[in-house]
Amino acid sequence: MPESADRVALEQSIEPLDPDGHSPSRIAYWKQALAGLPDQIRLPFDRPRAAHAGLNEGSVDCDIDAATYADLLGLTDDSGVNLFMLLHAGLAVLLCKLGAGTDIPLGSPITDCAGETTDDSFPFVVNMIVVRTNLSGNPSFRQLIGRVRGAVAGAFQHQDVAFNDLVDIFSPERSASYHPLFQVGIALHSRSNKTADSGGTARLPQQAGFRMPRLDLNFVFTERRDVDNGPLRLDGKVLFALDLFDRTTVESIALRLKYVLKALLLNQDQSIGQINLLSPQEQTRIVNDWNAQGQPVAVATLTQMFEQQAGKMRNAVALSFQGAVLTYGELNAQANQLARKLITGGIGPEQIVAIALPRSAVMVVAILAVLKSGAAYLPLDPDYPPDRLAFMIEDARPSLILAIKDVAERLPRQASLMLLDSATLSDELSGVESTNPDNSERLQPLEPLHPAYVIYTSGSTGAPKGVLIPHQNVIRLFGSTNQWFEFGPGDVWTLFHSYAFDFSVWELWGPLLHGGRLVVVPYSVSRSPVELLRLLVQEGVTVLNQTPSSFYQLIQSDRERPDLGQALQLRLVIFGGEALDPASLGDWYERHQGSPSLVNMYGITETTVHVTHLALSPDLFCARAGRPIGRCIPDLQAYVLDAYLQPVPVGIAGELYIGGSGLARGYLNRPGLTAERFVANPFGSPGSRL
Repeated sequence: MPESADRVALEQSIEPLDPDGHSPSRIAYWKQALAGLPDQIRLPFDRPRAAHAGLNEGSVDCDIDAATYADLLGLTDDSGVNLFMLLHAGLAVLLCKLGAGTDIPLGSPITDCAGETTDDSFPFVVNMIVVRTNLSGNPSFRQLIGRVRGAVAGAFQHQDVAFNDLVDIFSPERSASYHPLFQVGIALHSRSNKTADSGGTARLPQQAGFRMPRLDLNFVFTERRDVDNGPLRLDGKVLFALDLFDRTTVESIALRLKYVLKALLLNQDQSIGQINLLSPQEQTRIVNDWNAQGQPVAVATLTQMFEQQAGKMRNAVALSFQGAVLTYGELNAQANQLARKLITGGIGPEQIVAIALPRSAVMVVAILAVLKSGAAYLPLDPDYPPDRLAFMIEDARPSLILAIKDVAERLPRQASLMLLDSATLSDELSGVESTNPDNSERLQPLEPLHPAYVIYTSGSTGAPKGVLIPHQNVIRLFGSTNQWFEFGPGDVWTLFHSYAFDFSVWELWGPLLHGGRLVVVPYSVSRSPVELLRLLVQEGVTVLNQTPSSFYQLIQSDRERPDLGQALQLRLVIFGGEALDPASLGDWYERHQGSPSLVNMYGITETTVHVTHLALSPDLFCARAGRPIGRCIPDLQAYVLDAYLQPVPVGIAGELYIGGSGLARGYLNRPGLTAERFVANPFGSPGSRL
């Protein structure tokens, strides 16, 4: 080829540079590699970020023992990757398992020395690169190592773009509280035991032209080799931001990195989701010791337990509403008559009867009657929006709706109606036998595992779902918590909440299963804290169940009306339904001198009202206490798991999974969603669920 042609070909092969001296292909690589990069990853901080990142760093050891180091080097020979890539892959897996997600960017220094050094100095850092690791799809170690190999190779091939220029090009959201593009770093250096010839002057990275950034976490490994370049050990340090982490937290992180690396060596074909970050002792404590089984409780239906109380407490007041009262005998008799009417109309177990009634004594009678017939009740709160009521009726397809005329006029005509304020029905019921119906009269025998009620979720996480709860779930709820509360005939409860909210199940059956008295709170009173306070005093209420937001309003009324507040006879206030801030209760506690007892209970509809229990003490009435939910009810199990159903270490965020005898049967008419949300329990007996 003529000389002029060679020159033209050479010139055509050279890319024009941008004003910063970078080729377009280099810029294009980084734009593609960092597209959609998270601004920051979630780490197990002990303290929230401040507006400005602190400058102080701590350091903990993360030494890799000689045997593991040798095995890692052996793996590099077999897998075609280097030690840095294996360490990078292990760290990415660890961060993923600690809750950082599946898109993990790590920063690594580029130095002016590609080989080893002979003293304890570090080579000069001249640049930082970003290596992004994709852990989506639960890959095996072998697959992940392949991904890391490609990401590392690409980043190093394009390392000549200065990090500051990279930040300018990518333009991430800038913050003075965290490092851009990555918050965790990893570096690997090599040292031999040859005699140093540098005069003993340590060349720290900070002395280089590029200042090493202060990161949230920075993992620095140093290979130690003998005079013949043979491997001795792998020293490790984790530098950490003192304003974010406690030393013990970072020591735990360093320890768990070793668990991950050993798991990598043990089986490259296992998925990253199978890796357990817990020691055997931690596994036993978290999975077993913290989920000790409670004592067995009675196996029965709600109707059996109520009828026992009605027989013993026949003349005692069971229910009061706006001055009118029903004794246990009267309440039971009225429910029996309506139940027999339902049975003769073809209502029985595994059917659903909707109840669309305002708060009243009749509402409680209707609930009992439906259960005595064997069917499950579906509460339809008349105050709910018409669209929500229509959705529930269409979705649940009840066999019958019990209502009063005023409410029935607002309901869609999608099921048969029985009007409880009908004069005709009243005449019919007056001639019906009022004794307890038994299984010989029902369409089929009523068993403890037959559904007792269907309550719909709020729909905050999608379309509302009907949750099917058996009789036995409610029985065991009170049996398993009796050790804390010792409910009895002397207790007076309020039915404060809508009966379409599952907290009402606790309020309704708390008194009726223990011979106590139930006060149905009129809707208008439930919306007036002062009127509620007055009712609590007038009725001598001893057990009050409240969402925190409602109780905060009651505290204000109690402060404004000390004459009423000091006349309260409460012995228990039980919180549920919302996150509780104990710090807001200190004023109440002081004014009432530690009485009543305050209890926080957390739960979800799918697990029969309550899951955990925490008796509140004065040391919790401060901001630093957070929002604790306590320990599991004894016949339930609670696990905080990662996305792969592996237990996470203490202090690491995860999803809360609940197992045990309180779980719902599932979602009504949604077997697919039930199978998706009620998963096999890897820690329980065969067939158990979470």
